[in-house]
Amino acid sequence: MSQDDEAPGGDESPTSWIERPTEQVRPDPDTVRLGEQPTSVDPLVPPAPAPPAPAPPPSWSTPAAPSAPPPPPAWNSPGGAPPPPPPAAAPTWNSPAGAPPPPAPGQGPAAPAPAGAAWGQPQWTGQALPGVGGWGAVPQAPKPGVVPLRPLGLGEILDGAISYIRRDPRTVLGIATVVALIGAVIQTLALLVFGGGFSTILSDPNAPIDEEAAISSVAGLLGASLVSTGVLFVLQLIATGMLTVVMSQAVLGRRVTTRDAWTRIKPRFWALLGVTLLVSLVTGLVIGGGIAVTVLITLALSNVDGLLAGLVAFALALAAIAATVWVWVKLLLAPPALILERVGVIESMRRSWTLVSGGWWRTFGISLLASVLAAIIGQVLAFPVSFIAGLIPALNPDLVVLSLALSSGLATLITTIVTLPFLAGVTSLLYIDRRIRREALDLELQRAAASGA
Repeated sequence: MSQDDEAPGGDESPTSWIERPTEQVRPDPDTVRLGEQPTSVDPLVPPAPAPPAPAPPPSWSTPAAPSAPPPPPAWNSPGGAPPPPPPAAAPTWNSPAGAPPPPAPGQGPAAPAPAGAAWGQPQWTGQALPGVGGWGAVPQAPKPGVVPLRPLGLGEILDGAISYIRRDPRTVLGIATVVALIGAVIQTLALLVFGGGFSTILSDPNAPIDEEAAISSVAGLLGASLVSTGVLFVLQLIATGMLTVVMSQAVLGRRVTTRDAWTRIKPRFWALLGVTLLVSLVTGLVIGGGIAVTVLITLALSNVDGLLAGLVAFALALAAIAATVWVWVKLLLAPPALILERVGVIESMRRSWTLVSGGWWRTFGISLLASVLAAIIGQVLAFPVSFIAGLIPALNPDLVVLSLALSSGLATLITTIVTLPFLAGVTSLLYIDRRIRREALDLELQRAAASGA
């Protein structure tokens, strides 16, 4: 491993993420069964010892223990030997079985038995294990950071993606704000510079259209949009890599600065760019090939039966979309694998393909839910700003382009700040969860968190 890949300051052990157990795969807790009933008991935790069986109560036929003979009469006792003690009464049906004998002469009263126990019954004096609610329960998994170190549930993944923002807002929101601010400024300037040809049309729809100015404005907006999209893509790529580093440390209960996160992601930038472009290329080829096959088959069937051609085109289009989504989900975890495991581009794609196997629907559902939640929250937060900016043309119709530029730029700024850290956190936790379920990474993380390595 090169020096650039080493964690600065020595606060992270690379073995926490790079080493992958291969001898034994830990089964999911949901699939473990005890007896005939499913259970979530961790198979790696030994069961708690059972208390010893209580001794049976004495029955009426149990012979009584022989009593000690009376002491011989003393040389000065009047009247000779003392009278024998009265015989003990036999236990009746309503008397406690095995009642203790009365105290001997010269002795104090016997110590009372513990509450809830019968005389003659053995007492269980064991103590519950720390962190265990009762016998047979499983101790709580350690939680040094934002999530417990065990297989994660849906709520824990979503909560962890928010908790690491609250835990270190200066680093997380600082990274997202820089990226969002640059993208919003580029988008606003592009609209202000190249949107002048639309100001007359937007302010007065009945005005004559200057075709030459409109064509130049459209060309300028398209060029500026491509440039701004490319810049924003690269910046979001860098931010996603840095936020993945922040999340990997937040899971272990550690904090990193923005400079540390950039230092760790800098040697992996070109590889991260390559894997992102390659994943985009693969998914693009899948959807492009599906569209091409759909068009060719539809054209061939259109001369035979138009209705049949339409149905086949619809079915093939759905199949192409489904295949594209399937490939995209299978390669979703390639960037976290490349950053945290320090592998190559192709190897990171293979790792993502392997980790998602057996959990495709779960990965797809959590990713889709997180994307929908992020989009809704971003739109809700951006709506007041866009609404206020939309009031500018009511004050001055000539400022309609300025209104569009400001509303678009501010909406981009707000939505990027909100959605970028959240989605990056969800993807990182999905990667960690899949490694815990398939490779028992939680054991290695618990060791690293406990040792502080």
